[in-house]
Amino acid sequence: MNSQSNGACLPAPLARKAERVLMIVAASYNVIMASVTLFMFGSWFKGRAYDVLERNGMLQTDYSAVDNASTVTNIYALLVLIVGIVSLITAMRCLAPGTVNRWVIIWLVIVMVFSLGTMDLIGLALYSVTLAIYLARNKAVAAQQDAIRKAIQVRR
Repeated sequence: MNSQSNGACLPAPLARKAERVLMIVAASYNVIMASVTLFMFGSWFKGRAYDVLERNGMLQTDYSAVDNASTVTNIYALLVLIVGIVSLITAMRCLAPGTVNRWVIIWLVIVMVFSLGTMDLIGLALYSVTLAIYLARNKAVAAQQDAIRKAIQVRR
């Protein structure tokens, strides 16, 4: 805290702890789900699909369908992994106390649309709550900055 000549102290900037924690939880969820999809579900799906097609006598005609479905699953998992990693980086670098960053708002809207489009309701809920808290705190940060500016002008 900075003390002024008249003994008054300026308030500390509003923390972004709630937003940071929620974004880290959402990003961790994305990373875990992508890892499970890539490393566990992908191999299980491929093996299981081949078994089902072979039992039904359709393996010779639909061999490429299994590979295509597996490729789509892996691409989706990689996208979710990228979303998780970028969200982690955003939470660590862009959520400084007392700051307002338009990139965070844009990123949260992007991941909300992505979560809605892929029907990831848990991710959608986590990112929606994070955005709501971030926007609410933006108003508080702006009000605090205005009060600090006014206090500094009065002291001069």
